[in-house]
Amino acid sequence: MLPKEKKQIRIKAVYDTDLEPFLEKLGLLEDLKNGKLKCSVCACELSLTNFGGVYKQNGQLKLFCQKSECYLEVLKTKGC
Repeated sequence: MLPKEKKQIRIKAVYDTDLEPFLEKLGLLEDLKNGKLKCSVCACELSLTNFGGVYKQNGQLKLFCQKSECYLEVLKTKGC
């Protein structure tokens, strides 16, 4: 039996020192600092200290926190 072909994904990283400029470029920094953004998986309030990442789903930007279970759920939705 041949192994199932795995889908490749591209993961980009941002250094802590570059996080605020990155979020500003996406237009998310102000809302993040004001507690207006939620994790797309567990719905916890996001902040600079618990921000995990951002991904696109159906043309929309989605955010997730740094909990490992949220990260794993995002990977599942991306087909990984």
